[in-house]
This record gives sequence, C-alpha cells and structure tokens, in this order.
Amino acid sequence: MKKEMDKLKSRIKTSKKFTIFFVVLLLVGVVSGTLFITLLSSADKSLVKEYLNSYMTHIEKNKINYLPIFCNSFLKEFLMSGIIWLLGISVVGIPIILFLFFKEAFVLGFSIGSMLFVYKGKGLLYAFFYIFPCQILNIISYGLLLMYALSVSVKMIESVFKHKTIDFKTIMNKYSKVLGIILILFFISALLETFLIPNVLKWILSILK
Repeated sequence: MKKEMDKLKSRIKTSKKFTIFFVVLLLVGVVSGTLFITLLSSADKSLVKEYLNSYMTHIEKNKINYLPIFCNSFLKEFLMSGIIWLLGISVVGIPIILFLFFKEAFVLGFSIGSMLFVYKGKGLLYAFFYIFPCQILNIISYGLLLMYALSVSVKMIESVFKHKTIDFKTIMNKYSKVLGIILILFFISALLETFLIPNVLKWILSILK
C-alpha cells in the first residue's frame, strides 16, 4: 500500500512540474509573440494591418466562406496533433515537441499583439473574443497532448537507454485514447472558430460603430 502511495505521490509531483513548465513556456511564448509586432518593419506592420482590416471587413459584410475556414482550421490542428503524437513515441522528439508548443503560444501572442497594434483599445475587446473560447481550448488541448507525449517519450528513452521494461501495449492504448479526445476538442474548437467567433465579432463591430 505504501509503495502504491509513493508511486501516486511521484506521479502527482511529476505532473505538477510538467504543468508549471508548460505554463511558463506558454507565457514566454505569448509575451514574445505579443511584443514581436513592435520589432517588425513599417512595411510588415502595414501588411498585418491590411490583413486584419480585410478580415474584419469580410466579417462585417458577411463574406465568410465557412466550410473552407472550418476545413483549414481542423486540418491544421489534426496534422499538428498527429506530428506531436508521433514525436512522442520517438526518442528524439522532446526538443521538437517543446518548440511546436512554443510556436503555438508565439502565434497566439502575435495575433493578440497585432489586434492591439491595429485597433488600440478596441483591439483588446477583439483579442478577448478571439482568445475565448477557441484559442484557450486549443492551448489546453495542446498542453494535455504535449504532457502525455513527453511522458511517453521519456518512457521510451528509459526503455532504450536504461533497459527498463515497459508495458508498450498499455501505454499506446492510453496514448491513442488521449489523441482521440484531443481531436474531438479540436473539432469543437474549429466549429466555434468558424461559426461562432465571426458572428460575435460582427455583433461587436456593429456596436462599436
């Protein structure tokens, strides 16, 4: 009984360390992305402004092609999840997994920074509805997937280099179920991003006019 309790405490401690590490990595990525807009050249800033204005105009005039947007959004997350999942069962995937998570956080931060740069005070409101709930759901999903991917990767490394015996079938069954749950979450997020967020932004645009 004591041995099982010690194992449980060890798992909780490890999960806590993973969580803290991911939160710090997430914050660094978001802050870096948010500030990156200030480092762009005037020409690049103009391109960002032009893109956002075009996006908002399409929303305001209801010129959104919902199906292509949904397909592109879900396909992107599907491919990224598949890559992370495969990296998790390799012994060299840890640095790449961390980089991919940082990249997602950086892109989120850059999107927020761009909205603040272009729309100033209004951009804060736009960024809020851009983040909630879709991007938060995406980040949580990536965080969970990466935690499991790193855990599996560490076990693989211990199996190869430390010759530890692992129940590969059980690990892969659980790992596959996690991927399935994550894909469902990404599917829901893609639906919200495609059909909910544009309409919410359209409503906000009509109010702020």
